[in-house]
Amino acid sequence: MTEGRTAFMGDADSVLGFRALGVETYSPGDRESIRKTFSRLVREKVSVIMVTEDMFEKLADMVADTLGLPVPAVVVLPGVSGSRRRGEDAIRTLIIKAVGVDLMSEDE
Repeated sequence: MTEGRTAFMGDADSVLGFRALGVETYSPGDRESIRKTFSRLVREKVSVIMVTEDMFEKLADMVADTLGLPVPAVVVLPGVSGSRRRGEDAIRTLIIKAVGVDLMSEDE
C-alpha cells in the first residue's frame, strides 16, 4: 500500500532528522540518480515528497509536470546549509505558470 507515504530527498546530513521520524529518506548523489528517484516516487504515488533546495534545482521541470496530479505534493525545504530561497523563487515561478497569477505576492 502506497497511500499516505511521505518521502524526503536530500544530502546525507539533511535526511538524518527525517529518518529518525520514520520518513522514507533518499540521498541520491548525481543528477541522474536524483531524477530517477523522484520519478520512481511519483510513479509509486507517494503522497508528499520533500526535497532540499539543491535537489529541487535538478528537478524543477519534473516538479512542474506534477502540478496537475492529485499526488504528490512537493515541498521544498532548505538543506543543512540553510535557505538560499531558491526553492521559494522556483515554486513561485511554477505557480505563476500553472495558474497565471502570483499567489505568493505580498500585495493585497
